[in-house]
Amino acid sequence: MKRIYKTDIIFLCALGILLSNACTKNFEELNTDPKIIGADLVDPGLILTYVEWTGVVQASSYGNGTYGAFCGMDKRDDDAPFLETDAPGQWNFAYEVQLNNLSNIIQLIEGKENKVELANKQAIARILKVWAMSKLTDTYGDVPYSESCLPQELAVYQPKYDTQESIYTDLFKELKEAAAQLDASKVSYGAADLIYGGNVAKWKKLANSLRLRLALRVRYADPALARAQLSDLTEDGLMTTLNEDAYVLNNKDFPNHLNPRYYTYIISYSTISESVVTHMVMINILLNDSINLDPRIKIYADTVKATWKGGVSPNGYFFPDYEYRGSPTLGMVPVEYKYPWGAGTVSEISDFWRVPVVAPAIMRYSEVYFALAEAKLAGLLPAGFSGTAEAYYQKGIDASIEWYKWFYNLAAPQIPDLMLKYVHNSGYSPGTPWTDADVQQYLEYKKIKDSEVDDFKATAMYSLSGTAEEQLEKIINQKIVALYPDEFQGWCEYRRTGYPRIPIGPDQAALAGVVPRREPWPTKEETINSKSFEEALTRYGNDSRLTKFWWDANPNAPHKYIWTAPSMPTAFQ
Repeated sequence: MKRIYKTDIIFLCALGILLSNACTKNFEELNTDPKIIGADLVDPGLILTYVEWTGVVQASSYGNGTYGAFCGMDKRDDDAPFLETDAPGQWNFAYEVQLNNLSNIIQLIEGKENKVELANKQAIARILKVWAMSKLTDTYGDVPYSESCLPQELAVYQPKYDTQESIYTDLFKELKEAAAQLDASKVSYGAADLIYGGNVAKWKKLANSLRLRLALRVRYADPALARAQLSDLTEDGLMTTLNEDAYVLNNKDFPNHLNPRYYTYIISYSTISESVVTHMVMINILLNDSINLDPRIKIYADTVKATWKGGVSPNGYFFPDYEYRGSPTLGMVPVEYKYPWGAGTVSEISDFWRVPVVAPAIMRYSEVYFALAEAKLAGLLPAGFSGTAEAYYQKGIDASIEWYKWFYNLAAPQIPDLMLKYVHNSGYSPGTPWTDADVQQYLEYKKIKDSEVDDFKATAMYSLSGTAEEQLEKIINQKIVALYPDEFQGWCEYRRTGYPRIPIGPDQAALAGVVPRREPWPTKEETINSKSFEEALTRYGNDSRLTKFWWDANPNAPHKYIWTAPSMPTAFQ
């Protein structure tokens, strides 16, 4: 028995040693769920591609009239723009798609041993995160920032609402640090970056240009902060050429990747009809002096379809003769205010904006020059910027015209298919179907000709004159034309400066025709983040769309049209 017992003891000890070794050797490999992707296996490039595609292409404004009625870009006939409504879309998209994924890239790279070599990938994610966060705070005001999108082990489930002022302060810091972090000698994203193909020099210019945009955004709330952010910028360090524009083309590889104005309406709904029409503000700017039209008007709009083009209308109203005509912002107004703007008497948005592939953008270089014109006019630029406000203003117009020509070349090859299959096909619309010759005649008419540009640039629109405020209005009006169809940025410009002046009828909805200054926080926040929500609500006083947030501090904004039906708007206050 002793011998057997001893043998058993030896066997058990040996077995224990074997089991011990078996449990410790390759422990992580044996005890890791193969279905879980570890941080070391995650490719930041795949995340970046997803964020750029969803953020720039799928979530862009395509000129659908959502905010266009507030900045004079376009309007929807079926819209009610002056309601008090819940608008959680930008909130949900920003946190669930953009900020969360971009934060993951930044955190993943921060935890890697070779993070120094991955500096460009981290910096690009930081720049995109600033862009996404600026859109979020420019929509709602105070929002969760410092306690949001943290690593899982540090997650705060009821994050505080940071003040917009503190958010902007950090956004400026992030842009400066990210630009300094970029290093052309280190690896970048390459083809995974849909915007610049990983080009570090272009990303640095975008970071600086975004800082210029945001500096002007805060100029009325904190002029010293605006001036400080511009103090170390140089013209060479900004986006100053067309090939530096930050955009992503739609793609034909999948239906949802196409321009939604093409796929959603024409293909999915089998209709060429749209409720979006041109706005009076854009049309009036582009009509110029009514003799030398701004040639960009042909790309922006089509001529009206009604056979009546001026004189006494069927409704009994008199208007001068016209070919192009835009609508004021009309929501829930008395019916007599809508009579003069009947179907066919207002220009529709040009079919160039309905082709399958367009170019939704984060920023174009034309915006940079208009921003420099304003900053120079306001005395905010450092001495290194030697150009005059007028010189920068003219460069902005030149850049915008160059872009409209580029857009024509992008859209023109897609026009024949659009016209012959859909817009002028009897299966979709009444009337005589178009021929190839009709399409070519249309394209020739729409092309921006150098002689038209020269005639336009010889008019008063191409120069700055008058008081500083009159010059600012001119700059912002032209900036709106250059920004189209980015309605969100147009809405920001209107809230910030009060320009363009938007004609609005006597709306009978909750906001009574006053342009919203923000969107209310999502109603779900009252339940899931009640303490932080209440703290922010106490600072704001209420959660109305008319409540101004921090940078919306211009005492001269907004400007209101005064008009009565059926006459056209004739005076401002």
